[in-house]
Amino acid sequence: MVGDFFKRLTNGVVFLLAALTFFLVPIGRKTAAQHLVAIFSTPPAKEAASAFAHIARRIATEASSELDKLRNPPPPPPAPREPKPPTAKARPPS
Repeated sequence: MVGDFFKRLTNGVVFLLAALTFFLVPIGRKTAAQHLVAIFSTPPAKEAASAFAHIARRIATEASSELDKLRNPPPPPPAPREPKPPTAKARPPS
């Protein structure tokens, strides 16, 4: 129990140090976070994000319509009617 606590505490400290490094330590002239912002703010990256968003909306719409079909199935077609047997016509006595 105490070992798990120290393990989680150590993991938390390592995560905190990694996060601080990501945002505060420069790599060249920019930090890693600033490099990511610069990469993802280019026109090709924005175009790719727009395309992914368009496809995600289309997939969500299709999935929603399929789920609606599953939740509300169309009514079954009417059962075919069996033909009535011909009725015998009564002949007048001769």
